[in-house]
Amino acid sequence: MTRRALATLTLLVGALTAGCGLTLDDVPLPDLVDGPTYAVTIEFADALNLPVDAPVKLDGATVGQVSAVEAGDYVAEVELALSTSVELRDSSRAEIRLTSPMGTAFVQLFPGQTGTVLADGATLPVAATGSAPDVTDLLSALSTVVTGGSFADISTIVDQLNVALTGNADDVRRLLRRLDTAVTELNADFPQVDRLTASLDRLTTRLAGDLPQVTGSLTTLTGLVTTLDQQRAQLVTAMESLSRFDAVATPLTDAVRADLVAQLQDMGPVVRTLLAGRDDIDGVMNGLVAFAEGSDKAAPGDFANFDLTFLLDLKALTATGGAR
Repeated sequence: MTRRALATLTLLVGALTAGCGLTLDDVPLPDLVDGPTYAVTIEFADALNLPVDAPVKLDGATVGQVSAVEAGDYVAEVELALSTSVELRDSSRAEIRLTSPMGTAFVQLFPGQTGTVLADGATLPVAATGSAPDVTDLLSALSTVVTGGSFADISTIVDQLNVALTGNADDVRRLLRRLDTAVTELNADFPQVDRLTASLDRLTTRLAGDLPQVTGSLTTLTGLVTTLDQQRAQLVTAMESLSRFDAVATPLTDAVRADLVAQLQDMGPVVRTLLAGRDDIDGVMNGLVAFAEGSDKAAPGDFANFDLTFLLDLKALTATGGAR
């Protein structure tokens, strides 16, 4: 083709373009998916950065494209043209992501494993969608940090630490050494702590098993406490009486204690004498019993007259007691 023919063709194309009002936006883009497709509408809370004809990806492969973006009832309704080779279930999820920090947006699909297969014209609700953070979100968060958010808090903490440590370096070092010692000792005692924890676990398990008995005991104690509460006035009166008795009995005991001890000491020889003559006393008592039985046989009736004389040798008794 000569230069004149090329110039003529260029002028012809320019004239046709100027006469018909065509622009580059009117030139149709090629489809991203070959073959038949079906429509699925996905609801997003926000889809401002998602252009029409944006790719739809699944496991890194392009499986469709955005055919329309419309505003719905407080949501953005994004219509997708998906390849019929892709089956989405109603448990699937979708997100709007960026190809790079400054790249274009696309729809990322996450297929579900359960539920029914979405048919042509089905809708995936906004509860199953989301958006990945973009550069705008990053810059907004960075602006908040730099202009008085967490950065300002960190600066305040550093300033306060400087104030607290100024002139107190030695105390801080001692504190750190003590903390190191305490943590080391605690680490050495971890086996005992583990055993204590295991014992507490066994105790709580046993208490849980004995819960019915514990509940019954508490119920019984409730009745006992109620009874004691009802008799509290009588108990208080009894305690006051015991207090008054103690006030009287203690001085009396202190006063007669010496006399009681002396009398008991005087009774000692008498008791020892009785114990020494226990065999003789047993013989006399046995003789009296035998005499009584014989008198019943000798004089049957209600009564019998007889004379009985006891001869006691006080000197012999005294000598016997002294010998003992």
